[in-house]
Amino acid sequence: LCLLYIMFITELRAFHAVATAGGFIRAGKLLARSQSTITAQVRSLEQRYGVELFFRGRGRTARLTPLGEKLFETTRQLFSFEKDAEVLVAEAGRNKGGTLRVGAISPRWATGMMAHMMRRYPTLDVNLILDNSQTLLDMVLTYQIDLAYIGAHLPNPDCDMRLVSQPEIVFAVSKEHPLADKGVVSRDTFGQQTLIQREQGSETRSLMDKALAEHDYSPNRTAVFGGREGALQAAQKGLGLAPISTGEIPEDTQVEIVRAADFSTYGEIHAVCLRSRRNLQIITEAFKAGL
Repeated sequence: LCLLYIMFITELRAFHAVATAGGFIRAGKLLARSQSTITAQVRSLEQRYGVELFFRGRGRTARLTPLGEKLFETTRQLFSFEKDAEVLVAEAGRNKGGTLRVGAISPRWATGMMAHMMRRYPTLDVNLILDNSQTLLDMVLTYQIDLAYIGAHLPNPDCDMRLVSQPEIVFAVSKEHPLADKGVVSRDTFGQQTLIQREQGSETRSLMDKALAEHDYSPNRTAVFGGREGALQAAQKGLGLAPISTGEIPEDTQVEIVRAADFSTYGEIHAVCLRSRRNLQIITEAFKAGL
């Protein structure tokens, strides 16, 4: 089926060239093919469907039949659209246009790269999606986004990953919280607190849970408040301790930082894209761009 379609398009292109040039010899020059090849391709098209597309004279000219005139109207549009598509793709490939789809666990990690790309390529559209690390990695792997900034410690065999930061993971508490002035929470004191958890798939949650388990830190209770914004709001309201990366705390957020007395935990923020797509210049440049 694929070969038949290719054959049909090749023959249709030969027909279009003859109709445009007004003859088989000029069509051959237009397509850089021999006259005999053009003639054979048009004849094959006519014979396959049992139609006549040209009135052939003794001279070098060829006149369209009524059916040929109708088909020529269609091929004019078809190959015009084909040319438009070629120009569109070529310009996007030269970074003059197109869309770069970016994902990030926080705007902080993506905005520097986005600003660079938008300054360098004024007609490039850049879209940003915010979500947790696992969701964004899945979106990269399924071609829904081109590049992501995620928390990731384990390499993915299908992806290229570039380390961009190693932020500390701490606890956020309200300014009125008893621990706000101390800045440190011991194992015993932690056992009296409410731990504000984020959603499953959060790299911050995963790393903090691992560290808490390794150092025998158990909260009095746990409350889940969804994503980073929900956890921060809960912390601001004095509902408990919310694990968060220092790189994800907005400047205007009314919280204080508290660290565990017995351990420190650091995340890893990586730029991630599919290895198979690194041949695309726009993705490669975005992947290498700084924060």
